[in-house]
Amino acid sequence: MGRPSLIPHLQAKNRYGNPFGTEIALFRTSEGSMARTAISWDIPGTGDETGRIWTEKGAFDGFFKGMDGKEVPLLERPPLPPGVQPGGHNGSHGYLTNEFVEAILLDRKPLVDVAQALNLTVAGIVAHQSAMRNGELLKIPQYVL
Repeated sequence: MGRPSLIPHLQAKNRYGNPFGTEIALFRTSEGSMARTAISWDIPGTGDETGRIWTEKGAFDGFFKGMDGKEVPLLERPPLPPGVQPGGHNGSHGYLTNEFVEAILLDRKPLVDVAQALNLTVAGIVAHQSAMRNGELLKIPQYVL
């Protein structure tokens, strides 16, 4: 679902034709679980991307904690090659670029292949289409190579 914005550059006549300043999506997975995602361009806040996962077996909100209450130490990222900047989204761009180039040079399948990239991205596109249709329930295609 979407909520129209009162901010002038987020009105429906913007260059994207997007009338929403805030969108929230609720997903039902093929395994019967649920997921929620939200984005808001017009609510004051920290302006960062935050990922949280809650399951019956544990939760991740900056760190992993299992049902037994024990925290699992965070894994350190290896250093990026010289000259490669971490980039946006908490530094993920440099690592994704490095992984892609290494996969080509080493002639191996990348950690994030085309099907996985589509499966991670298309859900948000379909959620926006649903919001544009007043919350109509839509099926999200799954991609396999």
